[in-house]
Amino acid sequence: MNGVLDLCQLTGLSNEQCKIILGVAQNLQIIADISQADIFIDCLLEEENAALIVAEAKPATIPSLYQNSLLGQIALEDMEPGVLFSLKTGKSISGSRGITEESGVMQQDIVPIKDLAGETIAVLIKEKDISREVQQEKNIGKLMKTTEADDKQDVIKSIIVQEIHHRVKNNLQVISSLLRLQKRRTSSKEVANVFQDSISRISSMALVHDHLAQSGIGEANVKTLIKQVASLLVTSSSTPDQNISVSVEGESVFCPSDKATAVALIVNELIQNSIKHAFLLRDEGNIDITLTVRKQMVTIIVMDNGCGIGDSFLPSETSSLGLQLVDMLVEERLQGVLSFLQSDKGTKVSITFPIIESQD
Repeated sequence: MNGVLDLCQLTGLSNEQCKIILGVAQNLQIIADISQADIFIDCLLEEENAALIVAEAKPATIPSLYQNSLLGQIALEDMEPGVLFSLKTGKSISGSRGITEESGVMQQDIVPIKDLAGETIAVLIKEKDISREVQQEKNIGKLMKTTEADDKQDVIKSIIVQEIHHRVKNNLQVISSLLRLQKRRTSSKEVANVFQDSISRISSMALVHDHLAQSGIGEANVKTLIKQVASLLVTSSSTPDQNISVSVEGESVFCPSDKATAVALIVNELIQNSIKHAFLLRDEGNIDITLTVRKQMVTIIVMDNGCGIGDSFLPSETSSLGLQLVDMLVEERLQGVLSFLQSDKGTKVSITFPIIESQD
């Protein structure tokens, strides 16, 4: 089993005890993805002042706290007192804090794993980056010291908005993780593609809320979001033998969260459509995206150098769910115009919409 050591040989535990630990280890990846934390199983060594890391799982939904695998490493009591305390006493530890490899703040929760006789045979450890939560605590501390009523209201509003976006992002990432698990279980390529399309859309939405949570303002930089969506799609959707590059040029555009989400979904569909169809028989390709702003009107052009889609194409008449979604989002969410332009190099799509709301 990946991420798990040979327990019985290294720890001296019985076969039955090892089976219990292996049963827990089988679910480590699910626990890591849903909790958005690094998960470990440690067993006590015979000298009783050290523990062995026998299983690990890194979250697929967020970056891990650790660049390298810790599997097989020994945790000494001086470095991991909580782990050894839980292994020796069978008691849980919650909320212990430490410093991550990148100088962030990490919270460690430890739960004992016991055999049928109630003996502690290992511990399950969850380590999660809480740097953001600590920063929120500092913001609240500043709030308590603020004397002006208007300043307090501004700080409160900023904290609430950031927290809402952070929680929405977390919920979307959990949904993506669950869809990935379902995708792995299907043997149908068609069903797997449907799952992957849904995962990409949800991930693009999560990027918007993560951007807003980090910035602490009510508007998102669309150019930055498009770069993040493009990077995510090229990594997850293109085949290993394809070399597809995406360039994003032009002006920075700031939009409210609803419009930013619509733009992220639109660009997601257009890039994904190019990756799937424009370069189907090619091992390389380019997708160029440009943004321009003229008197409160934004124009985004997405152009590839692929095989093209023909002169008489209409998105409303296509059977592609993705392009129908693009057409609907441009018209209903952006109050804009979608155009498929003539190009001798491939497919060229233009989206034009107002930054300010129309007064209908």
